[in-house]
Amino acid sequence: MESAGSELPSEIICSQILPRLPSKSLMRFRCVGKSWSSLVRSPSFVDAHQTFHRNKLNHLLLTTWDKSTRQQHFLSVQINQEGIPTAATHLLNLPTLSFNERLYNQAMFPHHNQANRDNLLRMFNPSTREFIVLPHVFPRCCRSAHSTHHLGFSPLTNEYKVLQVQRFQPRDSMTRRMTFMFKIFKLGTSLWRCIELDLNDLPFDPFKCPFHRRNVSVNGAIHWMHDTQNILVVFDIADEKFRTIPLPRDYNCAIHKFNFAHGNIVEVFGCLALIGDEQLTQQNMMGLWILRDYENQVWVKETFRFPFVWNELGYPVPFCSIHTGELLLQSSKLSRQHPNHVRLHLYNMKSKSFRESEIVLPSEWGFQYDTRLTLLASFEDSVVPLR
Repeated sequence: MESAGSELPSEIICSQILPRLPSKSLMRFRCVGKSWSSLVRSPSFVDAHQTFHRNKLNHLLLTTWDKSTRQQHFLSVQINQEGIPTAATHLLNLPTLSFNERLYNQAMFPHHNQANRDNLLRMFNPSTREFIVLPHVFPRCCRSAHSTHHLGFSPLTNEYKVLQVQRFQPRDSMTRRMTFMFKIFKLGTSLWRCIELDLNDLPFDPFKCPFHRRNVSVNGAIHWMHDTQNILVVFDIADEKFRTIPLPRDYNCAIHKFNFAHGNIVEVFGCLALIGDEQLTQQNMMGLWILRDYENQVWVKETFRFPFVWNELGYPVPFCSIHTGELLLQSSKLSRQHPNHVRLHLYNMKSKSFRESEIVLPSEWGFQYDTRLTLLASFEDSVVPLR
C-alpha cells in the first residue's frame, strides 16, 4: 500500500488534472519556468485542454470604439454555468482609423478589412491574450485591393489556417474588371502561400459571394451564404478547395435573407443555420433553418415568436448558441438602461421561452449611452499558442 504522502504520477497531473484548469491559471504557470511553459504549449496538452473545456463555458468578445482616443477596445465576458454573464474584463486596445472599418470577424482573428500598405494584420487569442502580427501581404501591380480574412480549423489535420481573399484590379488591365487571389497562412508558419485555382472552375460566382460578411467555421470548413445563388459556399480547410451546399428547398435567398451587414448564417450547437425571413418578423416571428445532418444535407426548420416588438429592440437575430442550450440574440444596438449595464436577450429552444440578462461593464470606463458596443464572437477557453 502506498504511503499517504506519495505523489501522483506526473503523467496523471499533466494529462488529467492541469488541463482542467482555466487558461488564466495556466498562463501564470508559464511564468514559473521553461519546462512549465513548454508543457502548456505542447500539442498533447493543448488537445487535452480543448477536450476538457469543449462545450463547457462560453465567453463573449465585445468591442467598442473610443472616438476621443481613436482606439478600438476589446472586452471579454464569461457566461457561467447558470447562463449568467460575469463582469466584463478589458483585454486590449488597438489604434484604428474609424469604427466603421469593420476590423474584426473572428474571436481569435481581428483584421483590417480594407487592405493597404500601412495596415497590419493581427491574430489574437482572447483566452491567453496572446497576439501576433501576420506577415503583410499586398498584391503587386494592382490599382486597388480589398481583402478579407477567415480563420478555420481542420480536425483531420489538427491545423488552424487563415484564408485570405483578395479582390483587386490588375494595374496592367485594359479594363476595370476585378479579379481574385486566394492565399493561405497556416498557424505556426511564417509565410502566406498562394492557392492555385481558375476562377472559371469555381462552382459559384465569386463576385456575388459576400466574403465580407460573417462566416461560420464548422466541420473543418468555412461557410458563407451566397448573395444570388441558393447555395452555401464552402472552403475545406484540409484540402484547401471550394465546394457548395444547396440551401433547403423552402429557403430562397432572394426572399428569406435579411439585408444585414453581419449576414444570415450562424452556428447553432455545432450545426450551420440560416436565419429569416422579413415577412415573419412583421408578425414578431423568425425562422431558423438548421443543417442537422451535415453529411446527408438534412435541414430542419424551427420557428419562434418574440415576446416583444422585433424592430423596437434593434432587430435582434440569433448570434450564437451557448452551453445552457440557449440562443444568444444580437441586435443592431445592445440595449442599455445604465451606462455600465448591457442587456442581452436569450431564447431557449427546448422550452421555447425568452429571458433577459445583463453584462456589467468596467465602471472605470464611464461608458456613455451613445457608446456603441458590438458583439464580435463567442469563444471557448483555449490555450492554442499562436507562435
